[in-house]
Amino acid sequence: MLTKRSLNTLFLLLFCILFYVFLNRYYQLRDAYYKEYLKHKEVMFLMKNYKQNKRQEPSEDLLKSLISQVGGEFFSMRQTDTGYEVKARKISGASIPKLVYSLEERGIKIDKFKAVDNTGQGLFDVEMVLR
Repeated sequence: MLTKRSLNTLFLLLFCILFYVFLNRYYQLRDAYYKEYLKHKEVMFLMKNYKQNKRQEPSEDLLKSLISQVGGEFFSMRQTDTGYEVKARKISGASIPKLVYSLEERGIKIDKFKAVDNTGQGLFDVEMVLR
C-alpha cells in the first residue's frame, strides 16, 4: 500500500516531468516565434531597400555594346512577334554569365538562350530571344 511519503514523491516526480515537458514546449514555441519574426523583419528590410531599375528596350546599339564588352562579335538582330532574336559569335564561356547579368540588370528578359561551341575552343555562338 502506498504511504503518504511515497504519494508525495510520486506527485513530485509527476510534477517535475510535466514541468519539463511544458517548459520544453514553451522554448520550442518561443524559438519558432523568433524565427518567424526574423523572417518578417528580413522581408520588411528587403521591401524597404528595394530599388526598381528602369527597364531599357533592347536596341541594336545597346546589344552591340554589351556583346563587345564581353569580347564577342554582334552578328544580327531582328524583331519578331515573340521578341528580339539576337545572334552573336565568339563569346567565351566565362563571359556568358556576365552578358546575361548585364542584360537582366537593364530589365531585359531572356526568353530563350542557346550557346553552341562547335570549335571546342570555348568560343560560343549565342542565339537569344529577348523581350
